[in-house]
Amino acid sequence: MTTQPTVTGAIVDYIQGLTYDSITEDVRRELHRCLVDGLAVMLAGTPSACSRLIQRYVRESQTPGASAVVGTGIVTSAHLAALANGVAGHADDFDDTQLSQTPDRIYGLLTHPTVPVLAAALAVGQDVGATGKAFLTAFCCGFEVECKIAEAMNPEHYIKGFHTTGTVGVFGATAVAAKLYKLSPEQTRFALGIAASKSAGLRVNFGTMTKPYHAGAAAENGVVAARLARLGYQSDPNALDGQWGHFQVTGGGCDQARIVGHLGNPYTLSWPGVSVKPYPCGSLSHPSMDALLDLITENDIKPSQVAQVRLGAGRNILAPLRYKEPQNSLEAKFSLQFCLGILLLRRRAGLQEFADDVVRSPEVRAMMVRVETYHSPEIEARGSDRMRSLVEVRLKDGRVLSRLAETSRGTPERPMSRHDMAAKFTDCAHVTLSPERIKSALDAIYRVEEMGSVGELVEKVTVS
Repeated sequence: MTTQPTVTGAIVDYIQGLTYDSITEDVRRELHRCLVDGLAVMLAGTPSACSRLIQRYVRESQTPGASAVVGTGIVTSAHLAALANGVAGHADDFDDTQLSQTPDRIYGLLTHPTVPVLAAALAVGQDVGATGKAFLTAFCCGFEVECKIAEAMNPEHYIKGFHTTGTVGVFGATAVAAKLYKLSPEQTRFALGIAASKSAGLRVNFGTMTKPYHAGAAAENGVVAARLARLGYQSDPNALDGQWGHFQVTGGGCDQARIVGHLGNPYTLSWPGVSVKPYPCGSLSHPSMDALLDLITENDIKPSQVAQVRLGAGRNILAPLRYKEPQNSLEAKFSLQFCLGILLLRRRAGLQEFADDVVRSPEVRAMMVRVETYHSPEIEARGSDRMRSLVEVRLKDGRVLSRLAETSRGTPERPMSRHDMAAKFTDCAHVTLSPERIKSALDAIYRVEEMGSVGELVEKVTVS
């Protein structure tokens, strides 16, 4: 059985060959940042309605195991812990994003990379008693596999309506589990093949509880695929490739050259990098939100001064952010009317703003009416390598203030500092953890490699 030149073979070789020592120091620093962000959003999402339903499902399943659900006292099997942590991590749409750097990659973003692979790494790491180094190595492995597949995937995949966090995240989670369960090359091939048949996620469910389920299911399915392969379950050994393989069936193919020879060369975390979200909503709105916030603060704009806000963008931005009159917090995350309107009212758009009662409040409804969006062929013609828009604020005194939006805080061009990351972690965790536990958890994340068991880290982010 050859391992080249198929994409499946290249991924198997990478999973088998990656060691902790081969991970460069700059990548390790980025992995720590992703751990801070990933655990932060899991803690923030733990109390959400969709997470509580998943936790209820896990409890009712009564499946024994050694894997904990972050932010709770639940201990269960690896696959159910992966499910629960994955759902929590994507519940607020506050997790990081892999952005595209080429104009042909539609929508300017590719996937939410951290949560599916971190959920799997935490669950399987506890299941096997992995050391901190083994945990971080597996996390790196899954992260890179997921991101390179997302970059190679034909844009038609997303245009058709697939949600890559689910459809691609499952392969990252499978890579994590294969690494930690120490699968053989043949078993790893079978695991990837099983995962190919479990790959799922549809954009029709954006703005509903099922969008975060995509991240949880990706983590769960990756763990299940690896466990089945470990038991001897078989699949096609090249299931990502060929006429009936995953790439061709779901998107009309892939750019193989973006994967073969490029896994870890360079690491996606090094280039083009990954973006941390400054707001708990769809990434496509973030540059526009930052541009508006800059105009508000620079000109000290009061809500009463605003006659109208106009936003021009391509269909890559306007189509996914489709809720003009959102009825709840989930829909508000994909509403430019809400995201811009709440900034006009409060000059912030944090977790507290994305609440059902805020979305339905009369003052917010009144402000959303003043936000108008329109299709701009000129902006669309510039491509999707950036999430571009033109933001205009029309004031009642006749002035018109405008700003072209292309990047947002948290992107590789405008990265968050360690202090910024700690602030986000604190904001996300304060409902679940005490200030002392928050500090202890942050300290633990940055020294995870020193731990004899990843369980030491998990203990910092669970409650009894």
